[in-house]
Amino acid sequence: MKQDIGGYRKIGLTGGIGSGKTTAAKRFAALGARVYHADEVSRRALDPCSDCYSKVIETFGMDVVEDDGEIDRRKLGEIVFADEEKRRALNGIIHPYVIKELLTSAERDLAKLPDGIAVFEVPLLFETRMDEQMDANILVTCEDESRILRVMERDQLPREQVLARMRAQMPEDEKRLRADYVLDNNGTHESLLRQVDALYAALKVREPEI
Repeated sequence: MKQDIGGYRKIGLTGGIGSGKTTAAKRFAALGARVYHADEVSRRALDPCSDCYSKVIETFGMDVVEDDGEIDRRKLGEIVFADEEKRRALNGIIHPYVIKELLTSAERDLAKLPDGIAVFEVPLLFETRMDEQMDANILVTCEDESRILRVMERDQLPREQVLARMRAQMPEDEKRLRADYVLDNNGTHESLLRQVDALYAALKVREPEI
């Protein structure tokens, strides 16, 4: 964890696909934190008016563009999760934009709130090394089979595509080594919320301990 030097606190929140990190993020927001979602910024990054739009087309071709000019996100996802080199190419376009937008938004909202807490929900927090810019980092964990079933139902994806997305992320053991705090989502919904409540109370002080 970085040493606290004053000002609002930047907290990274991550977890594998389907782990429950969005549920945790919503609870942090309900408790008073300002929450910023990388996925929301990533979706905007593919809009025709964004800086990333033309770079994506240059890299992946017109095959990923629908008749109305929008990028076919599902097709693009199928391409990059089946090819490591192409996935890295897309990440190289999207991630710098997302990180800049997230940090700029937090600075605008919280620069004058020294006791504020900004929680950044970032699926690839460690992979993009955004964790190095945080004051503390939180990992939400859940066993693999629960995650697979959750994402299959939520996103209407076949099992193999869910597994491909899981394999594209950093192994859980490595994330645990990098995280300052771990929230276990293998229990009930209420159990996860209680863990978030306890952690948020600790983060409100300058030297969190739970």
